[in-house]
Amino acid sequence: MYLLYLLVRAMLKTHTIWLLLVIQLLLGCSVQQSYITGSHCNSKCTYLRMAVGRAKNISFWGLDGHKKENLVFLAKNNLYRTFPLHKAEFYDNFIVSIRKTYYPFVQKTVVTIHADIVTEDMIDSDRAFSSSYYEYLGHPQTNRWGIELADSVVFLKAGKPRKGVVIELSEHKATVMTMWNGNEQFYTMPIKRLFAIENENLEDACGCEAGEVLEITTVAGNEPKITKIMGLQKDRYLLAVSQKNKTYYRIANIPK
Repeated sequence: MYLLYLLVRAMLKTHTIWLLLVIQLLLGCSVQQSYITGSHCNSKCTYLRMAVGRAKNISFWGLDGHKKENLVFLAKNNLYRTFPLHKAEFYDNFIVSIRKTYYPFVQKTVVTIHADIVTEDMIDSDRAFSSSYYEYLGHPQTNRWGIELADSVVFLKAGKPRKGVVIELSEHKATVMTMWNGNEQFYTMPIKRLFAIENENLEDACGCEAGEVLEITTVAGNEPKITKIMGLQKDRYLLAVSQKNKTYYRIANIPK
């Protein structure tokens, strides 16, 4: 509290811009570089687990500092010691990240190396990632709407449908990547706005699937009204209702 009082008092006595510059210097700034190698694995490999190695150094006025190459070597050794290989295993997909943080008179450098541990033996015939690799990645959180990570989904934006892929998922929100006019766009929104286009669990529970015509109604003298399923949630679906040259969208509960 006393430090906050001093800062406020200084702001009243000095130009704010200079004070902000001093605060920025004290907080420091960071620069990060990352490098990735190509994969030497073919389609018959199984990904077993992920290995991580780390090394860091703090130097004062540039003294007592390791060269970047030495830190990379130390991080690599740390990876080898912490995640040794078993017979028929090898490292693949190396990612080297070098993060430098600068403070007044002090520089902190952290080198992190990630690598996949793989084998050419097919442990699980139906997938390339082993159970232990999935355990390392962690389990995505479940949600009440049945939307899953990597689902192809559709949602309404300004009353018009947009399609994309779920790339991040929490209990209540999701981030969706879409392609619009040839450019990637990212939207974070409540999961309840998303409807899956391809999700076997939702399709089995509903007994229907996206793209299916739900009903066609006709009235004498008028064009037929076509109701089509655009996407699914648990207990709900997004419908497109078309008649002549007009289409509108609505959300409805799935009949039990």
